[in-house]
Amino acid sequence: MRPVLFLALLSAASAQVQPAARWDFEQEPAGWRARAESIKVERVAGQGARPESQAALRIHGQLATGWNYAISEQRRLEPGQLYRLSAWLRVDSLGETTPAPYLKCEFVAAPGGPQSRLSTTTYNARQLGTWQRLEAEFRFPEGYTGAWLALEKGTAELASIDAWLDEVVIEPIERLQRIEQYRLAPLPAPLAARRGVHPRLYLDGARVTALKEQLATTHAGLWAELRALADRFATNGPPAYRERDNYSGDEQLWQREVGNAMPYLAMAWQLTNDPKYLAGAEAWAVASCGYPTWGLGHIDGLDLAAGHQMFGLALVYDWCYDGLSAAARETIRNTLVKRCGVMFEAASSGAAWWSESYLQNHLWVNAAGLAAAGLTLFDEVEDASLWVGLALAKFERSIRALGPDGASHEGVGYWQYGAEYLLKFMALARELLAVDLYDHPWWRNTSAYALYLTLPRAAWTRSSSLVDIADCPRNNWYGPDYLLRALAAEYDDPVAQWHAAEQDAANITSHGASWLNLVWYNPALSPRPPTDLPTLRHFEDMGLVSARSDWSGEESLVVFKCGPALGHQATREFDHDPGGGHVHPDANHFVVFGHGEWLVRDDGYLPKWTAQHNTLLVDGKGQLGEGSMWLRTAEQLRARVEPRVLRAVSSPTLDQITADAASIYPRQLGLRRFVRHLLFVKPSSLLVLDDLDCDGPRSLELRTFTE
Repeated sequence: MRPVLFLALLSAASAQVQPAARWDFEQEPAGWRARAESIKVERVAGQGARPESQAALRIHGQLATGWNYAISEQRRLEPGQLYRLSAWLRVDSLGETTPAPYLKCEFVAAPGGPQSRLSTTTYNARQLGTWQRLEAEFRFPEGYTGAWLALEKGTAELASIDAWLDEVVIEPIERLQRIEQYRLAPLPAPLAARRGVHPRLYLDGARVTALKEQLATTHAGLWAELRALADRFATNGPPAYRERDNYSGDEQLWQREVGNAMPYLAMAWQLTNDPKYLAGAEAWAVASCGYPTWGLGHIDGLDLAAGHQMFGLALVYDWCYDGLSAAARETIRNTLVKRCGVMFEAASSGAAWWSESYLQNHLWVNAAGLAAAGLTLFDEVEDASLWVGLALAKFERSIRALGPDGASHEGVGYWQYGAEYLLKFMALARELLAVDLYDHPWWRNTSAYALYLTLPRAAWTRSSSLVDIADCPRNNWYGPDYLLRALAAEYDDPVAQWHAAEQDAANITSHGASWLNLVWYNPALSPRPPTDLPTLRHFEDMGLVSARSDWSGEESLVVFKCGPALGHQATREFDHDPGGGHVHPDANHFVVFGHGEWLVRDDGYLPKWTAQHNTLLVDGKGQLGEGSMWLRTAEQLRARVEPRVLRAVSSPTLDQITADAASIYPRQLGLRRFVRHLLFVKPSSLLVLDDLDCDGPRSLELRTFTE
């Protein structure tokens, strides 16, 4: 079969090219208007982005609600045509917590049609007062008639700006130039050597043979778990399509479990050749391909439901290649070509909201799905290497952005979710792309994060085993046994090996991708309990301290947090929010577990308010970024605030923690000092002393929530 190339990304899609839309502001009318009366939009003669410019558009004022400072008139665009959007922007000033602006292109659908949009690169707010060129490239989608542009706030909250806009152009192009940077040319030697060879993702013929020999010995327990799950999936069959579940809105997150189930069936067939597993893998894969949507509206095919199913389909195609019917192979291949093409285009053009969310689980899940599909189809679909190249670029940037301490700003639950997909890609990259992403301090330290944010061993239950800082449950979401085994094997970490075994023994793991246990377990590494480790661990980049009385399994535990939302490194590195929505506005917050139960608690997975945490309110108000379901991290990044732990020391009888959180409160609250001292007198007493200073009389409320 001649493969279908995805969406004709590399060629012009229409012979009838519409004239370029252009706003150079050289003459009236300007063609742009303010979104609210508090914003002024005016053409000003005498200056512009280029020496020959005679005028530019000034946009300035303060806007309390909405997302746009100003919008353009609507222009007609041709469906299927490739375009480049470019503009020159100079920002002279921004409010203290106002995010850096960018341009949005909103696509206009027929009445009742889904919304769709894309964004340009973001203005670099560290270089205020300079003209900067913002760009995006895109294919104008079918089913839409035109587009309008907006200068975006980047927040729905109060924002102020004084900016100049010039030379705004939407021009037809014949090629999407930016995508070629992602093509793997030439193919890496290990990948080229696998041309025409299946399986090649995680397994090959030699590895399958070795695993079969281990199923009755070192891997027997792990195999029993995998086979039981494969039996269940084979018996139950895939779920029928439903448009809505009762919890995820347009995301259709019920489809994640469809993607998660497929590798169990495919691996069981590889290891047994039992036809029931092959039939099950094919049935689940064909059902997934047949679902009319992978997410609803503008999410369709562009987020987690798609990422999970791309990954699962890729493994079924690779591991079951020789056993699948010709019709099933064609269905899976065509679905991956279509779905990956759409996601690649969105991620490479900026239309996918997560395309620059380098510290966010959505990017990691979706990029891993693209990569697995590309590595499965690289020798059948010419442009599949683009999907791999984009994923590689995104993961390389993500790993560079990780701080050195191994902690996650998203909490342990999302650490499990994100680390799974990071590790999935890293294993493929080393094996097939000759790219080693493991040599980073975050990875060397992250098994300690999982350990120190786990409750005392004797208290573990299926519903409670984790410290639920940030948007985190108290129970496991993904693993973490297979993640800990990967880290143990990679870094020769016997404590991580012990932790994985204890999680399994307590029967508190979540299966997620536990088939990876068979791939990543190194039985030659002996486990060692953490009894010789320090009882206090300070994760310095994230501003997180875990202190326990001992490692008996019945100890008391205090966890304290005082740091910037994304950690110190990322706060200094990023101008835009790379993924802090799951962080809480909770500097100088602490939780306490003792005598086998929670004593002082976190608020859980809720809208982000400082008032729900064990910290300070000033005049009834909390910390920067609070007030919505997802933390408005850009406010903290714009203000460059870095609350920090000043001291974290431990002795056999006393742990001392000191931190200053004053900088993370809005300046207008007048908080000059908020230094909190925690004295943990082991094993069971905690003293909290606060040193506060304000610019004048203020209402100060120190909050504490018991279980």
